[in-house]
Amino acid sequence: MPMSDVQIQEALSQGTIAITPYDPKMLQPASYDLTVGKNAATVPTNGDPRIDLEKTGVLFIPAYAPAVVWTREELRLSRSHVGRFGLKSRLARRGLTASVGVQIDPGFDGPLSVTLINMTPSPLSLSYEDDFLTLELEQLSVPASRGYEGEYQGRKTFTSQELDPVMGFRGHALTDVVKGFEDVRDAVRGVAEMSQKLDTFMQQHRDEVRSVQQFNQALMTEMKKLVEHIAGDRPRTVVLRAIARDQAKKEILTLFKRSRTTLFYSDVAEQLSLDLELVVELCNELEGEGRIGVLKPYEAKRSKTKRSQSV
Repeated sequence: MPMSDVQIQEALSQGTIAITPYDPKMLQPASYDLTVGKNAATVPTNGDPRIDLEKTGVLFIPAYAPAVVWTREELRLSRSHVGRFGLKSRLARRGLTASVGVQIDPGFDGPLSVTLINMTPSPLSLSYEDDFLTLELEQLSVPASRGYEGEYQGRKTFTSQELDPVMGFRGHALTDVVKGFEDVRDAVRGVAEMSQKLDTFMQQHRDEVRSVQQFNQALMTEMKKLVEHIAGDRPRTVVLRAIARDQAKKEILTLFKRSRTTLFYSDVAEQLSLDLELVVELCNELEGEGRIGVLKPYEAKRSKTKRSQSV
């Protein structure tokens, strides 16, 4: 858990930690602000990347370029304390990022160095003694068995490892990468717009297909109605038989004998598939022979044009 300002002050007074030079204005409720020191390095303009900010006063970091900055303060931690630090948020919002380690180990002694990268297309500046890092301290429940003994212990000058990224930087490389990202962004945006247009086209196509289907259904319904109308109104075709007159007369008489209802000429012609004129003629002959009888006028219940006969 980070130490509060009260705990930091107690540790400073007890000598378990040291911050040199110490400025009470840099003490925050649960952290301490570290400032830009005199030693810095960035993309060289005259062959030497190192800059004395105590003399120049300002560090300019080119677009997309790295820079190495040392803190003005030197830290000294006992084996009971660890620290962590990061870039202040106001600088991060300006487009700077910081490459830092996981922690400041117990027993560390010396200034801190940090690699900054300008992620914007414009130069950014840092002034000498500007606060740019936030330091958090934590007290261990049990002191470490030994203190930090790495390469950064007590060191106050640049190493080749720190200067290599600065010396090897080529401005157009990262710019091209950024431009590539912009091209990808534009391409993605174009694909998104094309996708929207495709969705609109597909919706219109579905609407048109649905409209055609509805039209076809309506057309088929109307055609069905028309066919039913035509078929319903068309008179039924009767195929007449060509048989001998005597045979036809015999069948008519047989039909009258079997029928239990009144028969009309049209009924006889339909049931026997005979010509109506032939049926009338043969019925008259049968009537004259007394073999079938004729209904009285008041007994006929069918159309006046139909003459009824009975046996």
